[in-house]
Amino acid sequence: MENAARGMQALTASDYPAAITHYTRALTINPHATDYYIKRSTAYSRRRVADGGPNLAAALHDAEMGVALALQRARREQILSGQMRRAIVLYQLGRYGDARFLFEIVRGKVGSSAKNTMEGAMAANNTTNVGLDVKKMQQELDIWEMKVKAQLAKLGEGDEKGVVNVKEYPDIEVPGEDELKEIYKKQLEESVDSRAAVGVVSKGKGKEDSSAKAAPATGVAQPAAPQASTTPQPPVATKVRHEWYQTADTVVVTLYAKGVPKDKADIDIQEDSLSVSFPLATGSDYSFNLDPLFASIDPATSKATVMSTKIEIILRKQQPGQKWGGLEGSARPTTTTDKDTTTPDATITPSTIPAPKPAAGAPSYPTSSRTGAKDWDKVASSLTKKKKKDSAKGKENQPKDSAAGGEDEGMESDNSDYGSGDPVDSFFKKLYANADPDTRRAMVKSYYESEGTALSTNWTEVGKGKVEVKPPSDD
Repeated sequence: MENAARGMQALTASDYPAAITHYTRALTINPHATDYYIKRSTAYSRRRVADGGPNLAAALHDAEMGVALALQRARREQILSGQMRRAIVLYQLGRYGDARFLFEIVRGKVGSSAKNTMEGAMAANNTTNVGLDVKKMQQELDIWEMKVKAQLAKLGEGDEKGVVNVKEYPDIEVPGEDELKEIYKKQLEESVDSRAAVGVVSKGKGKEDSSAKAAPATGVAQPAAPQASTTPQPPVATKVRHEWYQTADTVVVTLYAKGVPKDKADIDIQEDSLSVSFPLATGSDYSFNLDPLFASIDPATSKATVMSTKIEIILRKQQPGQKWGGLEGSARPTTTTDKDTTTPDATITPSTIPAPKPAAGAPSYPTSSRTGAKDWDKVASSLTKKKKKDSAKGKENQPKDSAAGGEDEGMESDNSDYGSGDPVDSFFKKLYANADPDTRRAMVKSYYESEGTALSTNWTEVGKGKVEVKPPSDD
């Protein structure tokens, strides 16, 4: 349990190599723990370029192990979590047909979600027998379904990326505990970037199986075809250099790569993350991920341009004048912790879903939630995205819903249609739209945590802890 707790702490802190090591240690003790595989899969897929990049083959294996173990125990919530992670990794592998197939299966299990607006929160809380985790998964599905739909729309007829090769449940046999313990002990002893799927016996052959065999050592350049050797392969010779600089209002990131096809470049700009992937001339796929960013940006007014020799990405700061100390944020002021207990000696084999990471410096507040502290600044911000409107009064442009990768894709503005609908609902929407940040955080936190039974505008009181559900009075 201690290793798993350290793994969760490292995962929350975005220290993915440490999370991989701690969860691997936990698996040497309890190799059939479903949650350990799902969490380690997340760490594998999110590992940063500086640490060797994502290992998506290992991430896919762990997600499949999580599903297989959850099926043995008939645990619905863990099955859904494993399937969701499996679909996300398949998307990251460029297997969009497989990803959509699994997203549709998960959608069929959890149902549709309300949109991420104030009125959406009210509607969601009217749904009985739906847990908070399911609601969160529904909202994540909204985003991923739009992302995969956009990718499939770019594919030509008959493109293999759009073909469905997976089954609803993975064809793998779970080895016995003793066998798995030896595998993970060996990984820890060697401390090399080896494939997590070692020791797993596949019952089926096909594209899903062959993808799991390819485990690039760096994770930066993903081989298009699986390699027969299990020995970690050296990095692809093609190098993509990047540099960045900042102004008072923007951060400019440049990736130097020649001849990148504009229709093949996948650039996803979100409020707290940046993801870029594109095919190289060698046939490999290059990926560049920043998660979380040093500070929040406005995805609606940020932009990316693919040129003949480079890709230039201009990120618009949410707080003009803020000086970024780097491109990536750290996990709150805990960087002075003892590295012996949180950092691995070397990276072991390496995407909701731990909760999103708060931007650097953002405060956290007391909570009894099972998912840990929430950054209510970010929640409030996500609920106040407004559609960009032309104005003759010289007002600043307001963020709009982005159909190209923002967190609020396809979601309505919280202050739309003031004059329609229920007058009480309209009053609260006006109050929310015109409130200061503390009031907005208080309203969102109180409404979500109380399941729609309480609404407070007093952050001083609400910020102290969880807002309890208040049943209606009998009076």
